[in-house]
Amino acid sequence: MKKLCLTMIALLVALPLVAQDVEIREDHPGEYVVQEGDTLWDIAGRFLTRPWQWPAIWQANPQIDNPHLIYPGDRLTLIYVDGQPRLVINAEVDGTRRLGPEIRREDATGPITTVPLGAIEPYLTRPRFVGPDALASLPYVVANQDERYVAAQPDYSYIRNLPESPVNGEYMLARVTSQFERVETDEGTVIRENELRANRGAVPSDQRPVEVGASSGWNPFRRFGARGDVVGYGMWEVARVRLAQNGDPATVEIVDAELDVRAGDYLLPLDPYLYDLTFYPRPPAQPVPDNARVIGTFGGEYGVGHYQIVTLDLGMNDGVEPGITFSAFRPGRMAEDGFSRGLRGRPAPSGDLERSVELPEQYVGVMMVFRTFDEVSYALVMDGKRAVRTGDRIAHPDRRL
Repeated sequence: MKKLCLTMIALLVALPLVAQDVEIREDHPGEYVVQEGDTLWDIAGRFLTRPWQWPAIWQANPQIDNPHLIYPGDRLTLIYVDGQPRLVINAEVDGTRRLGPEIRREDATGPITTVPLGAIEPYLTRPRFVGPDALASLPYVVANQDERYVAAQPDYSYIRNLPESPVNGEYMLARVTSQFERVETDEGTVIRENELRANRGAVPSDQRPVEVGASSGWNPFRRFGARGDVVGYGMWEVARVRLAQNGDPATVEIVDAELDVRAGDYLLPLDPYLYDLTFYPRPPAQPVPDNARVIGTFGGEYGVGHYQIVTLDLGMNDGVEPGITFSAFRPGRMAEDGFSRGLRGRPAPSGDLERSVELPEQYVGVMMVFRTFDEVSYALVMDGKRAVRTGDRIAHPDRRL
């Protein structure tokens, strides 16, 4: 591999310059014409052994106003400038402009993205995270129109605990999906996600991993082994509503429902979260805690893979931002060594060996954070060797062994 120490180029935002050891793939193409459906991450994987390092070899063509914008039909060429590899768009190489497919379709298709936005779009706007004290103060659905168990557009629902508010104001209804707890373990203090599995309706499997239900004055999480201090609750938007009448209860009209509305769903202000879809990939700026873990998976109870989503127990309070990448490792299990004392006439090995041994942890894959909260964050699994599971350890993205 060609290992070169490079300076990371800032694309859209001013970021600290970070020295990296970039590995160019031995089988990389000299040129590549961007196709519809490509992502920046996938294209980087054609040139780099670590795709998250693509900004380190990126160099904008001076004629391109925004170096992040790459369109289907663009021709990418790997060149060397002062001995350092650079990836350029539609550039002249050695004074000669190489002719190739030129089907740039800015208006028709738009630029390609770092990741497929369809995989993460619902998770950018629909999840909410509220603190333990805030949940008790939220207004909630006490009943639906005509005593219906579920309601949908254009039904009405009835809200308690809502202070008098401007009529026709819009809100979201959200359902508690999980409880996050801080617990003490042998490895120190960690955050764990305790999912709510009450049989009160299910969110589609492509959006949420488990069945979720309402929480109105009772705590269903305690039935599933919760034993730590609650640091917050994960919630998921089910509908948008408009206040039709104040009172106790207040009346809201359902104007847009992705899921059915049920008693116990909470009323919240519309999410003011603004997100940047560029997702500048980069390593964490500070050491990753040894006890950092994957604490939840979306869409796979026994693990998730490429372009699926996980919850990490690191958030904004830990300096985590969208674009930060991590590696995931499967902790080594304890294995009983029957051979250490001899087995079925086999002589015991020399030396005083322990009866049990901890196996090495295994590399699982790379994840990129795309949404952060105070204590936790959501990340997209970008690539790897096996499914990412709850309990996998988080490490620096450069680490592979």
